[in-house]
Amino acid sequence: MLTKDKLTETLLNELKEECLTILSLLNQLETPGISEMQEDEILGELSARLVHLEIHARETQEQIGA
Repeated sequence: MLTKDKLTETLLNELKEECLTILSLLNQLETPGISEMQEDEILGELSARLVHLEIHARETQEQIGA
């Protein structure tokens, strides 16, 4: 079983990882010559990641505030 400190550390690391992934996707959207299909795929992935980020951020906030 994870201690509260270890759980908080794990949640924060996962939150950081998700944020870095979102930043990477945003940077990919700025790639010159990106095709419409590539843009659609990136936007789809970005949308899914943002939903996951919202849920993950809420869980992290609950853990930090607990």
